Amino acid sequence: MSLGINRGWVAIIDDNTNKIVTGIDGINGRQDDKSGIFQADVRSVMGLVGFNLTNMAGSQTDIFGSNRVVAVSTGKASPQGVLTANAFPHAVLNKLLGRKEKGNGGFEAAGTNNTHVTILVESAESFDIEEPLYVGFYKAIGQDQAQNMQTNNATEQRQTDDITFKAIERGDDGFGAWYYPDYAAFTKERMFQDFFPGADVTEFANAGEDAAKGGNTKVVPQD
Repeated sequence: MSLGINRGWVAIIDDNTNKIVTGIDGINGRQDDKSGIFQADVRSVMGLVGFNLTNMAGSQTDIFGSNRVVAVSTGKASPQGVLTANAFPHAVLNKLLGRKEKGNGGFEAAGTNNTHVTILVESAESFDIEEPLYVGFYKAIGQDQAQNMQTNNATEQRQTDDITFKAIERGDDGFGAWYYPDYAAFTKERMFQDFFPGADVTEFANAGEDAAKGGNTKVVPQD
């Protein structure tokens, strides 16, 4: 169904309006930021490693009658996805996890995350690396559930950033969507407007390549 993982986009979404948060309170933390979108790719996060989607369908229960299965009841899905990156910038990572800043270079180590985010990821068709495939959640809450630091030995013991995003339904829109560019009605602008309502998506809708191929990306410097 899919082939590899190329890049992704994340943003903070207002829980009440379901609009993307821009400016200083947005994911990029810049007053002049009109998109509120951070592009995760080779340049900005040293590349994405994976997006592991689970619970995309509800559990099924057989309904019996007259000594046979007469129907199947399907429960509500409870989607979540683990996004793995080699190295998110500190500012972006802590905003995604809703960690409170201490004002002295520190962020709280753990706590309840009430920050809602939007996530969209780009893969490719199973047998055509040149044909993109997109999937994401309209609204989710992220958690960094564990970090296992170990001593370096004959090999470096490097930890990746693994964020578990638990999806929330965005009104009547549901949890998220798959997008296929080979459909005639598809445009990148419509897709980005769907996932990032209220944001200026021009830069991302018009960008054809990622940083690895010389394209544009948003880079949040690590202080």
